[in-house]
Amino acid sequence: MHMTDINVRNDAQTNQEFQQREILPNERERRVRVRTFVVPLLFMLIHTGAMIAAMFARFLVHILSVDRATAEILLGKLKDPAFYSEFMIEINMQTFASFFSMLLLIPIYLFYVYWRKRKNIQVLDLSRISFAQVVNAFAIVLGSIGLTQIWMAVLSQLDPSSALGIQFQRYIDLMKHFEPSEGWMMVLEIASTVILVPIGEELLFRGIIQDEMRRAFPPAFAVVATSLVFAIFHGNFIQGSYVFFVGLALSLTYHLTNNIFIPIGMHIVFNLVGSGVFSRLVGLTERGETILIYVLYASIPLMIAGFFCLRFLRNKRPEVQYE
Repeated sequence: MHMTDINVRNDAQTNQEFQQREILPNERERRVRVRTFVVPLLFMLIHTGAMIAAMFARFLVHILSVDRATAEILLGKLKDPAFYSEFMIEINMQTFASFFSMLLLIPIYLFYVYWRKRKNIQVLDLSRISFAQVVNAFAIVLGSIGLTQIWMAVLSQLDPSSALGIQFQRYIDLMKHFEPSEGWMMVLEIASTVILVPIGEELLFRGIIQDEMRRAFPPAFAVVATSLVFAIFHGNFIQGSYVFFVGLALSLTYHLTNNIFIPIGMHIVFNLVGSGVFSRLVGLTERGETILIYVLYASIPLMIAGFFCLRFLRNKRPEVQYE
């Protein structure tokens, strides 16, 4: 075989690899289209509709499972917002709704992301994930959890009579009603909160919404806008305020890695630790919880270093082009 043949083959392979990569559009190529806003809005409406339908189905199943007198009493009390919140928690409405709605939504999101990127599918390519990316992403998500802990500590010091202080106390009172699940309910909680919800939400917010945003706006705007939408979408102001920090970490990591599986993994870790499931699974004592919090605080500098490392890794590979 001649050296010329080897060079031609190597050039062809290089061109093929380059064509399979995805280059972010430069400033002149970015365009705001109708789809920039319509697609995110449409999928958020689909997401909300599926959640509401699943919640209503869970409510209906519970009402039909009790006697008529009890059902009438429950229906009468549901006008009270405080009772409604407690009732939702008691029948695990959120867990059931998340589980069944995600079973419907994830295939829809996957199909759309695959169809949208059918020419440049590396966003869904597990083989493109490096060990270095995984290590840095893990440090980033632990640091982001540490930031949320600090933010909640700051909120706890607010004047209880202030508007924000009242909101924080209401959130804490609501969280007190949640009791640790056991048995098959814990299995359902893990399947829903720790696995399905992160997959579904990352496909929606990073895979669909952020992708539409970065086709029209600079990366920084796309990252912040997606994180803000992600925070608002959670509904509760206090929860949304700390979810915003996590959203920034997830969106920036997605921008730096261009692979949806990395923020999905980060989201799984966040929900595993943040929901308390990890502590219950390993049986952490009060001292263990304290140690875990200090580990999360110590991870904040590692989070910053992780972003720089991911940026360095991103700059080492050729850029990729969007359709």
